[in-house]
Amino acid sequence: MKNCTEILLRSYSSMLCYWRCQAAAIAISFAFVAPVVIGAAGFALDYAQAYLVQQRLLQAIDAAALAGAAASDDEAVIKQKVQDFFDINYPPEKVGFTVDPVIEVTSSQVKVRASAHLNTTFLRVLNIDRIDINANTTVDREIQAIEVVLVLDNTGSMSSNDNITSLKEASTNFINIMFDSTANDEMVKIGIVPYSNAVRVGSYGLGKNPDGSIYGDGEVFVNKPADVAVTTNHNASTGWYGCVVEHNPNNYDAAATYVTGSYGQLWRSGTDWDGHGWNPAVNTNDPYPGDVFADVFDGEEEYAGPWDIYQYSTVDSTCQQTQRQCTRYYSNGSCRTWSDVCVQYNYTVTKQSRPNESCPYAQIVPLTSDHDYLLTQVDPDDDDVMFPHGNTLGNVGMVWGGRLLSPEPPFTEAKAWDNEYWRKAIVMMTDGDNTENGTYSAFSFTGRNNMTVTKFNQRFEETCTNLKKMGVLIYTVTFTSGISPTTKGYYERCATTSEHYFDAPTQEDLQAVFERIARELSVLHISE
Repeated sequence: MKNCTEILLRSYSSMLCYWRCQAAAIAISFAFVAPVVIGAAGFALDYAQAYLVQQRLLQAIDAAALAGAAASDDEAVIKQKVQDFFDINYPPEKVGFTVDPVIEVTSSQVKVRASAHLNTTFLRVLNIDRIDINANTTVDREIQAIEVVLVLDNTGSMSSNDNITSLKEASTNFINIMFDSTANDEMVKIGIVPYSNAVRVGSYGLGKNPDGSIYGDGEVFVNKPADVAVTTNHNASTGWYGCVVEHNPNNYDAAATYVTGSYGQLWRSGTDWDGHGWNPAVNTNDPYPGDVFADVFDGEEEYAGPWDIYQYSTVDSTCQQTQRQCTRYYSNGSCRTWSDVCVQYNYTVTKQSRPNESCPYAQIVPLTSDHDYLLTQVDPDDDDVMFPHGNTLGNVGMVWGGRLLSPEPPFTEAKAWDNEYWRKAIVMMTDGDNTENGTYSAFSFTGRNNMTVTKFNQRFEETCTNLKKMGVLIYTVTFTSGISPTTKGYYERCATTSEHYFDAPTQEDLQAVFERIARELSVLHISE
């Protein structure tokens, strides 16, 4: 027994000794390799931190370069803008000590280089106290490919302080900046939609250019009856000047018969007078959804025409057929009073002395790369291209802005919605709240429709929403100080983001806003 105990004790002592020797050996070995292990771990952690610093630095200079390139043509202004944006996007509290960026401005590019120093934590074990980090970016100041429509308020209030001239000057600067920013004019297309009570499609609706030549394939998208002449005099007492009434799809019959002598206003479908949707017998006419731009990406189809002509006039009704009906009853149900009630009306139209009242002087300009022609359409010295008169229906202007950007009829200059090489944008401005004319507008006879300012605003917002779904970049501008907070709210929500909405109380503000938007649209991508 004693021998066995001694043997066990000796074995335990040997094992304990072995373990102690091994532990000592491991400790000695670890002492040798510890700097390597810690250094490797530190290398990974410190360089991961350095990578994050580089990404933040790159994002900061990208934002700064884009902002600077869009700010101005003046080198000093660009450099200051770059510095300001860099300071905002990479403040001192960010990890990594930075130095001021190096900014190089050329006629076509803005180049920004920046560096940062990261003080290490673990790599100090290897005598590496800091990591130097560099980033650079280049922004091309040249437009690649863009389609943009200017939707411009031509209403009567724009005559105040000659605001219409200021708008034309701002539009002129916008057009010049866009074309001066590209080496290839064909990569810039600009359209113009002047609006007030309605929008003037003019000669294009009859398949012709303003000079009389064939427009496109000559397709006509306006119902101009043969007994209505065409006039190019906005003050003419006869003739159609070019505005249209919004399409009313409700009860619309493409085969309806035109009533001769009604100046384009009456269309019969059998015994019904609402052959083209607008019913002269009721005061509840509402063209929805024909007055809203369709959500094409959601399977809806945008209406391609035809539209009825705008002719300010008066509709009078006479009874064509009566029928004897009971109008009062006794308690036992027998008739007490009989009356002759009209069951069929006949309508006549009396044209007013100025049938095109409040139809904009300026005609729509479809998307074009003709720089010189565009300038003639916003000429500050030409009253006939843009003249202030009429009420404000911004919703109508906006929907026609969408129709110019659509590749589908009635205008087909635009590229496909999903063309990745072309960008689409709208610049929409107003100087007042939506207000329908008291007699006639793009919604036909005011006394016979059921339209309200609330509806106009809602249709405007729905059109904006659908266009944004289809990738259109929308800038909105409220001009002058007389616009209600409600209207400003609609315009801010219409814009792509709140940063794409501008309030311009003065003419100087309007000029500056249009120039800023043009410069932002001119900067399309970071090339490096």
